[in-house]
Amino acid sequence: MICDECGRPAAIRFVEMVNGEMRLMRLCNECASARGIGLSFAPLAGPLVSMLMGFLEEVGAEEPAEPQGPVCPGCGLSYKDFRRTGKLGCADCYTSFENELKLLIRRIHGSTRHTGGIPSKAPGDVESTREIRRLKLELEKAVRHEEYERAAEFRDRIRSIELMPHEEGDDGNT
Repeated sequence: MICDECGRPAAIRFVEMVNGEMRLMRLCNECASARGIGLSFAPLAGPLVSMLMGFLEEVGAEEPAEPQGPVCPGCGLSYKDFRRTGKLGCADCYTSFENELKLLIRRIHGSTRHTGGIPSKAPGDVESTREIRRLKLELEKAVRHEEYERAAEFRDRIRSIELMPHEEGDDGNT
């Protein structure tokens, strides 16, 4: 690990929030102490600071912690932190927060199932390819159920779509 400021070996990883975005910094001891990071209060003030710090720790321990929600075992990100930043920490977060993410996606999009859509600038082949795929599934289903007349209809519809010219200027040689 190399110091982000001077290029020497880094000893401290430091995370700070800047305009709502997390920023990870790796710093050597000198750059960290120049920023006031990683310093202990004990050498500065002695027993008074130690007593105050102990008092603050006791007070903090008595306050109930705010619920964090589920926590990802892969990266340690809590659901509360995800909600605050809007960013997941790793691939395991999708599994760890599965139920919460489904509710969130349903609230935003109205469904958790992708219904598709064809971009307006997409070539016409997209629709015909999708229709052929759907017809082939129906053909397989008809054959499985021994509905050979229906299967023949699906086969003929697939052939007619495959033989249609795709775009203007197409010479038919494929």
